Amino acid sequence: MEWEIKKSSNGCLFCNKEFSEDEEYYSALFDENNTFLRKDFCTPCWNKGKEGGPFSFWKTKVPKKDKPVQTFINTEVLLDMFMRLEGNNETHQRNLRYVLALYLIRKKVFKLKSFKRENGEEIITLYYPKEDREFDVFNSNLKEEEIEAITSEMIQLLNYPYLEREVLGTAD
Repeated sequence: MEWEIKKSSNGCLFCNKEFSEDEEYYSALFDENNTFLRKDFCTPCWNKGKEGGPFSFWKTKVPKKDKPVQTFINTEVLLDMFMRLEGNNETHQRNLRYVLALYLIRKKVFKLKSFKRENGEEIITLYYPKEDREFDVFNSNLKEEEIEAITSEMIQLLNYPYLEREVLGTAD
């Protein structure tokens, strides 16, 4: 599965109003024919924008030009994506869920509980203490370059420039 990767736009998809510095707007991912498309909406147009049933969405802000790039990653958005991918057996989306799990383990959102084999596949059981809940994730046995490729797609899709270093364990 290939994603149409689009960084945040300069303006609203509906009204074409250009976003100004420090303005809040909504970004949403839409699953269209097994392809994630990113669309951005100004706050007044957001209700029209979410009518298509976004896969995931978040509120963001145009950074100030003199301010350094924000390094905060909204783990709630990644957690939401992880949960929505549950039960999806399409290979690329299973791989995405696996990479999201790695990141959420690293950020201590999930705790590693156990490993088991089922139908010849390794399954990792994760514990989510906040909701006292467990999740099973198929170990995709991805090579490092495959994890890097999926992470790179996520970086571009979500416009999180620091995600790659964090998933791959090279950031503090």
